Amino acid sequence: MILSYIIATVSAYAAIELARRVNSANRAVQNVWILAGGATLGLGIWSMHFIAMLAHEVLRPASYSVSLVLLSVIIAMAGCIIGFLIVSRRTTRPALIGAGVIMGGSIASMHYVGMAALQGVVTSYNPWLAALSILIAVAASLVALWIGFFSKYAKQNIDLELKVFFSLLMGVAIFGMHFVGMLAASFTFIETDGTFANAIEPSLLAWLVTAITVLLFAIFFLSLTLDRHLRKQEFIQATILDSTTDAVVTTTKDGMIQYANTAFYRLFDEVEEHAFFQDYHPSLTINQPFYEPRRVDIEDRTIEVTSYPLKGETMDQMLWFLRDVSEAIASQRLVEHMAYHDTLTDLPNRHKLERILAEHIQIEDPVACLYIDVDRWRFLSDMLGHHGSDELTMQIAERLRITIHPDDILTRVGSSEFIILLFDKRSTLAKQKAEKCIKAISQPFDIDGTTIELTMSAGISHYPKDTTSAEELVQYARLAVHESKQTGKNQIKEFEDESKHQILRTVEIEKALTHALDRNEFSLVYQPKVSLTQNRLEGVEALLRWNNRELGHVPPNDFIHIAENTGLIHPIGNWVMRESCRAWVRWKKSGVKPFMLSVNVSPLQFAREDFVESLQAILEETGMDPMFLELEVTESSMLSYEASTREKFTQLQQFGILISLDDFGTGYSSFRQLRELPVQVLKIDQSFIVNLFTDRNQEAIVRSMIQLGHNLNMKVLMEGVETSDQLEWLLNEQCDYVQGYYFSHPLREKDVVKHIKSVTTYIEFGKTRA
Repeated sequence: MILSYIIATVSAYAAIELARRVNSANRAVQNVWILAGGATLGLGIWSMHFIAMLAHEVLRPASYSVSLVLLSVIIAMAGCIIGFLIVSRRTTRPALIGAGVIMGGSIASMHYVGMAALQGVVTSYNPWLAALSILIAVAASLVALWIGFFSKYAKQNIDLELKVFFSLLMGVAIFGMHFVGMLAASFTFIETDGTFANAIEPSLLAWLVTAITVLLFAIFFLSLTLDRHLRKQEFIQATILDSTTDAVVTTTKDGMIQYANTAFYRLFDEVEEHAFFQDYHPSLTINQPFYEPRRVDIEDRTIEVTSYPLKGETMDQMLWFLRDVSEAIASQRLVEHMAYHDTLTDLPNRHKLERILAEHIQIEDPVACLYIDVDRWRFLSDMLGHHGSDELTMQIAERLRITIHPDDILTRVGSSEFIILLFDKRSTLAKQKAEKCIKAISQPFDIDGTTIELTMSAGISHYPKDTTSAEELVQYARLAVHESKQTGKNQIKEFEDESKHQILRTVEIEKALTHALDRNEFSLVYQPKVSLTQNRLEGVEALLRWNNRELGHVPPNDFIHIAENTGLIHPIGNWVMRESCRAWVRWKKSGVKPFMLSVNVSPLQFAREDFVESLQAILEETGMDPMFLELEVTESSMLSYEASTREKFTQLQQFGILISLDDFGTGYSSFRQLRELPVQVLKIDQSFIVNLFTDRNQEAIVRSMIQLGHNLNMKVLMEGVETSDQLEWLLNEQCDYVQGYYFSHPLREKDVVKHIKSVTTYIEFGKTRA
């Protein structure tokens, strides 16, 4: 009896597990679980019934009809299968009642057909108890179906303790039905001389029932364990698929969705049961080739769709991966834009320029390349600082952008360099476009309250007139810019093959200049400066010389402006300062009386924030006495006279360093500016003395310059004195200092001491030479 109750309880437990599997499975798997589970449950209840009967003392002598035993098994299994099938399809109250009646009736029928299988026994029943047993069977079935399919426990996981409790309760109900049914029965044995046909002995039936029950339960619970393991794997896979940002979908060959992860529904913001993949958007199609990603635009997003075949045994489906690549495409476009555009002005850069030229040259479209370079950019950049130069660059770009035609293309190819491309018939208008650009650039700029006036140089080359190569087209326009700089400010030069040699020499100078310091190609010479009032050597001016092994001797006028444009003026200027100071220290150690050393300082050098600190470091390094150092700065340096410039002059004066204004008369200094400048010496450019006696106006100009310097308490020096007549005129006008070939050519370092020792009276020396 205990064994039968255990079997009833295990059967109830199996029913609960079965219901959870049926509820959570899809239609095809549901049918498998209904057949397997219903058969197992029915067989379990049948086994409980016959084991209980075999344990009954009164019935032990009886045998059993094989056909009725098999019929009872079929009735139990069929009733459970039909009951599960009904409630799995419709979870309504009528379905529950109908399934409960069928299932309970089949269990009761199994019981009474099993009782009828007894041979040699006449069974009579108490109708009330028999009816009660049937009601118990139906009630137990209803409870079992309600717990498994209709209660809240059917929709959620049930704790093991609760499942055991329900199983024990159902076991009591099932066993109770059998117990009441047995109470309803009265048995009368019949005397027989032989055995019954198709009879099975109780002992054999007991072993057979036990073996079948144990085997079937073992298989069933093994399948539950295997299913739990598979479900665990499915859960892990589903968790992985749901956690991925890519949408994953499996469909049939015609597109019906079998599975879709959360990302898919999040991608389309809708969920439809039994939907087809292609119904979610017209751009989606099941005819897409396998393994080939295809991009489709859905609203404001770009989706990359890739399909794969899923084939094997009975499977013939399709696997889809959908990825939102909108951000990736936007990032890619941003990277491409940054690769082909200037970060500061957002103009096309040199790489974009090359692509544009290649495209137009490929179709033989005439192109004019207008190369624009803003003059004195290094000086302006150092003067304005990083923020100021960036602001100026953006303002220049905006003015040029407004100036050009919509069909033209403006690009930025350097810090101060822009290229405008004109195509087809407009390529003939390059010079007029350059003139408009000069007019636009010439208007004053306001940079943080500072007014800046700019000039520019322009060079023009043409395709196919000058070249058929995109690289040479840009190079020739740049060469033309180099030539235009030689002729002055705001000049336009069209490339000419005849001037190619001279332009290429300029380019060669620029290339060679980058290695000149490392190759020790620079040297210094020193031009004596004579005091007319004291008739003695006042000092020397350090002059830079460059001798290149390929180019030969390169005059300063040919390479200084290139050094300024390329930024090489800073290391070159520091070298000149350091070497000339070292030479002065060596002269002093040789025993000669200290004299002034004049060193030219480029406006770019002077504009650097660290100029004073660098100079101080050189003085400390070389041991040069700053009281004998004179810095010659040009008017362009003074024109930027502002707070930072004034502070530098003040620091230099505190060191005892003299300041002289070099090449006076070639710039645009006003009287007010000269009066405010902390300058001790005014140097008049040598161009003013060339026509001193052939042009009366020139004589008046020089005289007024000398008087101006004296009125401002400055000493005046005249450059380029070569004749005694010029010297005599300057003496009469009370000029303070002179320098030029009349007294001496520039001297090498070792010849300076010889010159000082050999010459004592310069004016007599000059007259002797004359």
